[in-house]
Amino acid sequence: MITIDIDASQITRLEEAVKRAGKNIKKEVSGAIREVSKKTKRDMGKLIRDEVTLKKAVSEREISVTLSTEQTLTAVVSLKKYTGTKSGRLGLRHFGARQDRRGVSYKISRKGGRARINGAFQGPRPGLMKMSWKGNVFIREGTARLPIRQLMGVSALGVYLKNDMSGPQAKVVEADLVKQIERRINLNILRAEGLVKT
Repeated sequence: MITIDIDASQITRLEEAVKRAGKNIKKEVSGAIREVSKKTKRDMGKLIRDEVTLKKAVSEREISVTLSTEQTLTAVVSLKKYTGTKSGRLGLRHFGARQDRRGVSYKISRKGGRARINGAFQGPRPGLMKMSWKGNVFIREGTARLPIRQLMGVSALGVYLKNDMSGPQAKVVEADLVKQIERRINLNILRAEGLVKT
């Protein structure tokens, strides 16, 4: 969890500007927190995608945001384990899996090359996937046709924790909040001077 304190002197300046503009201080602070929390979700997804070859929607799928209100003045951005599988890890289909005559190749890390699992498959033959498997990758447990086991990659949460992204991100969140509040100070000064009507 990342906890950020708001600078007291900056809040005092915001209170003065808001009072002059005839606006609501809680609404302004809540708005700043909301913008930062939404940006934090996007940033978390990008940090994960910088490490592994996930699509944007997949990298952000398990990131939830509880937005700030004027009553709470807090926001929670949480990254949970993927609930679609028992392990919480994502299937290899999310990592560019491709079947050929020998097996399936895929690429998880952006820094490394493609890996291969000989004997793995996505369907009856290369270029023909089984629709009900949705592109997931399987391998046989033994020499018989069944049972088969789905092959997994990594989870977004695992990537985030393994690379210890919360520490550096806390500094970004803090800087973003300072910028958002400063923007609202300037906006309310302009409102008070009649230069902005919103």
